[in-house]
Amino acid sequence: MKIDIHVHTKKTKSGDANTREIAPKRFAEIVTSTDVKIIAITNHNIFDIKQYNDIRSEINEAVQIWPGIELDVVENDRRGHLIVIVSPNDAITFSKTVDSLTKDVTPDEFTISIDDVLNKFDILEPVYIAHYNQKKPNITDDDINKILERTKHKNRVIKEVTNSISAGIYISHGYSSIYGSDLQDWDKYQALSSELPELRLPVESFEQFCLLLDKDQKTIETVLDRKTAENITIQPFEDNTTLNLKIYNDINVFFGSKGTGKSKIWINGDRFIFYG
Repeated sequence: MKIDIHVHTKKTKSGDANTREIAPKRFAEIVTSTDVKIIAITNHNIFDIKQYNDIRSEINEAVQIWPGIELDVVENDRRGHLIVIVSPNDAITFSKTVDSLTKDVTPDEFTISIDDVLNKFDILEPVYIAHYNQKKPNITDDDINKILERTKHKNRVIKEVTNSISAGIYISHGYSSIYGSDLQDWDKYQALSSELPELRLPVESFEQFCLLLDKDQKTIETVLDRKTAENITIQPFEDNTTLNLKIYNDINVFFGSKGTGKSKIWINGDRFIFYG
């Protein structure tokens, strides 16, 4: 299932493209024609709960729609973009919080500090997604560290990059990373959606997504149990050692130290991916 954590449905700032505007019915028509099953609506400095509810009503349960916002964060006279996404169950509270912050301020004028972001939103147990490195305007490492120091949910701080290659590099070095469409033109969404990230485990809710980010073992096991698996017995080594493996109808990854025989394992002519 594909996920898009950075979608615009309104022109809110003067620099936004008019082609970001989308009616709920058209939104549902376009998104349901793709493989995207999770979308976070993250307009600049506003959260339009009426549009959000109308979109959810139009799309029914075909796609999960998560409430969010893309904030202009200013720290030490530096501006960066930080996405805040919360559970659909908290949409009303989220809307009231955003409204209280942006009252009497236009989206072009609105800015917020990291301290205020955390003071206002951390109680909602959100996912924070920071523009990073070449994703401009970016949040610096110092800013991200400040979020990590203060948030109660450190595993839910993610670096947003520009493409799958960059995300893969950061993930391989132990950092949580993702990318979204940051959509400019809804007429191009169907083609663009094919390049979006794909979740290897089925995610049924925002809460489950967060537990997976937290590496909650019970949640991981529950999700894996829903996948098709086969128990197999093989003898890949010269000494006829027998291995009993549970293989999923998906990507299977074996971890182990060097020299433990990982590269000896072949099943039906397919090599597995090994780490260690």
